[in-house]
Amino acid sequence: MYKRDEKLLDDLSKSRNLSSKTRQGYLNAINVYVLFNKKSFRDLLNEAEREEESGIRWKKRKLKQRLIDFRIYLQEKYLVSTAKVYFQRIISLYNHFEIEIHKLPPLSTKSGNIPKPITFEDLPTKEIIKNAVEIANPIMKSIILFMSSSGCARRETLNLTIQDFIDATQEYHNKNNIKDILNDLKDKDDLIPIFRIRRQKTNKFYFTFCSPEASKEIINYLFNQNDLKNTDKLFDINLYYLNKYFMEINDKLNLGKVGPYNKFRSHMLRKFHASTLYNTQNGLSLEEIDALQGRKKDSTHSSYFMENPYKLKKKYQDSLDAIIISKI
Repeated sequence: MYKRDEKLLDDLSKSRNLSSKTRQGYLNAINVYVLFNKKSFRDLLNEAEREEESGIRWKKRKLKQRLIDFRIYLQEKYLVSTAKVYFQRIISLYNHFEIEIHKLPPLSTKSGNIPKPITFEDLPTKEIIKNAVEIANPIMKSIILFMSSSGCARRETLNLTIQDFIDATQEYHNKNNIKDILNDLKDKDDLIPIFRIRRQKTNKFYFTFCSPEASKEIINYLFNQNDLKNTDKLFDINLYYLNKYFMEINDKLNLGKVGPYNKFRSHMLRKFHASTLYNTQNGLSLEEIDALQGRKKDSTHSSYFMENPYKLKKKYQDSLDAIIISKI
């Protein structure tokens, strides 16, 4: 990225209070756009301003042609969904810096890169997940079992703290010192924590659970960590290494890809959780699974109807065999 463009992105981030993830999304779009045009975004903005101030009609402006050419390039190179996001972010950037953009000619997406839909058969099986756990390092063992049994997305998984784990297990202890709590919990075989999580994508608070085998693996992992503080992350790993380890496991197991993505990745564990709990005998309803995964209800329902976590936990317990990896 051009250094002079960093200030523009900082201005956008500050004025819109963007999350780090959204900021990164804009950064990715800018990088593609400036490489395509072989100019900094600052230079492209200045060019658009000069055209506007000179009174050049929209149909004759360079900006219009740049946007049309860029849109075609995106459609040819990226998946339709990614192309739309990148293009819309560039439009948003121009709008943010008060560059007028008029109507562009419609573009058909019928010939675009549309990925094959993921089916139930494409999901990782319990056997695949078990094999992954067997070759994973300690932190990935706990993360894989946690994500596959909780349906938690990777961002929320990485945001969890030691205090969140303490709060989630409070019905099994009455302490606040993590080492004391780990000693109390280490021999429990029926530990199902109740996590209260904020889904970053929807800004919704929700409850979810993880399996006893996931809880045991988390406890084993934490026992081997030094100087734990309640404010520390539950899983001491960043997004880069999480993705890297998932990729390594996928390659070691020769799982290949489903469409453009690796078969074994964090989002597929979320899909495994939802699909398995729904399809098992006497499984959970779609509404209950949405509740466990933090998907947004309409505003009226979210204002008046609150999920009872203990009632939901009972249904989750009744379906546990479907997602416990050791039981195959």
